[in-house]
Order: sequence, then C-alpha cells, then structure tokens
Amino acid sequence: MKTYNIGITDDHVLFAEGLSNIISGNPDLQLAFVAASVPEMFSLLRHHPIDFLLLDINLPPYNGLELLTRIKEEYKTLKIMILSMYQPSDIGLNLANFKGDAYVLKISGKNILEEAIEGMKKGVLYLDPNIITLHTFEDSFTQQLRLTKREKEIISLIAIGKTSKEIAEALFVAELTIKTHRKNIGKKLGTKNVANLISKMNGNAIDPQTGI
Repeated sequence: MKTYNIGITDDHVLFAEGLSNIISGNPDLQLAFVAASVPEMFSLLRHHPIDFLLLDINLPPYNGLELLTRIKEEYKTLKIMILSMYQPSDIGLNLANFKGDAYVLKISGKNILEEAIEGMKKGVLYLDPNIITLHTFEDSFTQQLRLTKREKEIISLIAIGKTSKEIAEALFVAELTIKTHRKNIGKKLGTKNVANLISKMNGNAIDPQTGI
C-alpha cells in the first residue's frame, strides 16, 4: 500500500492539531510537517518531500491564491488542498480558474476532509459539497440584503446546522459576539429565529422587506 506524505500549513494551532490527529489515524497517510507560517512552510518543503499540502488560505500578509500559484510553480507535482473559512466567492475566486486540487471549508467535518484526500489520491479535483449548497443559498437572498461579510459567513454556518457555540469556536470569537450578530441578522431578515427561516428559505427567493 502506497504511503502519502502530507504537510500542513495553518497558523491556528488547535485546528492544525485536529488535522494532524485525523491524518495520524489513516494508515496510508504520513504527517511530514506542520508549519505555522509561510516562511516556515517553504523551509520545511525544501527538506521534506511531500505528496499533499493542506494549506490555510488566510495567512497574512500573504495572498492565499497568489501563494497557491507560487507553490504550484515551484513544486509542480505537489497536490494542494485549500482550507478556508470563506466561500470561494467571498475571496474573489472563480472555481473555473482554481489552481488547487481540493477546496475544503473549515467548518466541514472529518468525512469531507477524508473524501478530499481520496480525491487528491485519484488526481480528481475535489470541491466541498457545502460550497454548492451555500453558494445557492447565498445567491437566493443574502445579496438582496445589506449584510456584512461576517454576517454572511455566520448565515452560511447556521445554514448547515452550526450552533452559536460552534460558530464562535470556528471563527475564533466569543459566543456572545455570535449571539449579537445573530440578533442583527434577525432584524435584517425580519425574524427572531434565524435558523428556522434559513432552513425554510435555503435555495428559495426571499423578500428583503418582509423576510418571507
């Protein structure tokens, strides 16, 4: 059985540790390194040949998409999975021009990560299924409302069943902050129960004035 060497680049230590644990549980995967910064990543890449790189799209001050292109140019056979809190549209990415090998949302589960890795093994582009669901949902009515980028992000997480506590953990903010955002979103949507409304309206048009 072939063993695939994997590198992780993510500046959130707890998230990186979670990825490491998942990889360690797969017999055909070998964790080669974990980097917390771009300079550290390039240094490790020079000394640790890998098959797959799991790359956080948000590594300031670097532009994640430009970084992806640079890595691909230097390591032509390396397959790269982008890990992001953001929908592709939120970072100006047209998936038709995506240069990576997988795009996975950080709020997705272990099974999605494992499916993406299997896709990279087969040389098949893998896109997180939540991208399609949430893109459709977003187009249906959030663009008709004056929602901030953070509010749209929270709506996307509510849409797949995340609680305020889970959203707070995913976004690295206080739970109270999320609850405040939910109240503001509720006012804009004209409802006190954002989760129920989203569940009913996902994929359907909504009147921004009445919220129905």
